[in-house]
This record gives sequence, structure tokens and C-alpha cells, in this order.
Amino acid sequence: MTGDRSQQDGPGSPPGGGGPAPDILEQGGRRFPSLNWRPPRSAAILLAVGLVAGLVVGYAAGVRQAPRSASPPRPATVSPSPVLPSPAPLLAAGGPALAQTTSSCSAQVGRQLQLGVEVTNQSAADVTLGPVHPMLPLGGLRAVAQQWAPCGALSEAGRDPDLLTPGDSTWFSVTFQVLVGCPGPLPVQFTVDYISEGHLGTASLPGFPDLGQVPYAGCPTAGS
Repeated sequence: MTGDRSQQDGPGSPPGGGGPAPDILEQGGRRFPSLNWRPPRSAAILLAVGLVAGLVVGYAAGVRQAPRSASPPRPATVSPSPVLPSPAPLLAAGGPALAQTTSSCSAQVGRQLQLGVEVTNQSAADVTLGPVHPMLPLGGLRAVAQQWAPCGALSEAGRDPDLLTPGDSTWFSVTFQVLVGCPGPLPVQFTVDYISEGHLGTASLPGFPDLGQVPYAGCPTAGS
């Protein structure tokens, strides 16, 4: 049985039996798509991708065009070096005025040992003698007294420093407390302060290379 096809298909059925046609609104004799119509999904995706790409390109262009603000380098801080005063002359012109001769002495009192050497003024000017400074590279002794006199002499209290004329000689002696059983291998050296022609000087004297030749009770001496 065949009937009129226009009567079988309803107003919402597309011609030819296809899928549902988009809703049509009629107004004033004109037909408009319904507001419920949406674009295909592929078109929406392409539109979103295009928007994202445009934003990225615009941001990159803005970064390239934006001026870079570089902080100016900080100036280096330079601390001025302190200016040190020049040291005063310690030696008289021409070298040390005092020199040690070949004469020496020693004396023992209990555990104390007195050592002395003779010095001479080898300069052409008078020399005023100052204090003596013992030098003990290996220790073993402790200085307890000194005097400008040979070993065994009594020290004169309040005596002014000796004045040596050119070519003249004198003695000094230093008393040590012995801190070891036998002082034989210990070296003893001296430095002596003096004034010559208004200049402070210091003479370094060899003293005793070691005390092996110095008699000390209960200890052997070199060569014995």
C-alpha cells in the first residue's frame, strides 16, 4: 500500500529519509536556523588551536621587543694600603761596631752556670754599651742575671753602661739556671745593643757553639 510520502514524513523529517534536519524558525516569511544549532566539533578544535597559537606568537613578539633593563655594575671597593713608616736604622754606618774576641769564661755555682765573652770596639767612634740578650736555640737554660764584667766578678749596683773607645775591649757575663742534667750539647749565643754616633746598633755574637768545652760538675767535657 502506497500513500502520499509528504503525509508520512513529519515536519521535522528531512527529505529522502536522512538524519534529522536542523531546526528551522520561520519569521515573517523568512526561515532562520534554530539557536540550538552548534558548529561541528572539528571546527571548534581548529578554532581553539588557532587562538592558542596566536597568543603564543604575540607573547614571543612582546618579549623580543621589550627592552632589557640591565643593572649597572657595582664599582669595586678598594681598601687603601696602609703606609708603614720606614724603620729607624739599627746599625751604625759600616756595620756592627762590636765584635767578639777569642776569649771566653765560665763559672759554676750550684746549678747555676755563668758564661762570659770579651768584645772589642772595631769602629772609629766611641760606643756606649747597652743590654745583652742571650739566644738559646735549643733551650735547656734560663738567664737570671747579667753584668758588664768577667765571670766571677761582683756586679756593681747602679753602674752606668761602659763606654768603649775605638779599639778598646771589655767583658760581659750572663748567669743561667741550668734546666737539664748536663748542658754540654746546648749552644748559647748573644746579641748586644749599643749606641754609636747617635745611632742605635745591635751586634750578633756567636757566643758558645755548644757547652761541650765548658766544665760542669758531674758532666764529661769534650775530649775527656
